Amino acid sequence: MPPGSVKKSLAAHFERVKRVHVRDLAAGFGRVQLPDALARKYVNANRDWGWQWIFPASKICRDPRFGEPQRYHIHESVLQRATHASARKAGVGCRFH
Repeated sequence: MPPGSVKKSLAAHFERVKRVHVRDLAAGFGRVQLPDALARKYVNANRDWGWQWIFPASKICRDPRFGEPQRYHIHESVLQRATHASARKAGVGCRFH
């Protein structure tokens, strides 16, 4: 259970991500890569809201290993840059590598 101070912003984030997912589905995308056995057992699960990334990438791309275009998770470097910028802005005197 998240702390009360982040519940509203987290719920708003989920709503924004869900709207992106709905738009992706309407455009013929909205899939995520699932493990092989799971993908075979639940053929349409890769489009289900419950399997989508909490922090999705801003663009749909194609990974040659998986074939069809899909939206992946946000790259770790995006979070690292945001954390570094926030720490700098807050005056925290540490370095991130």
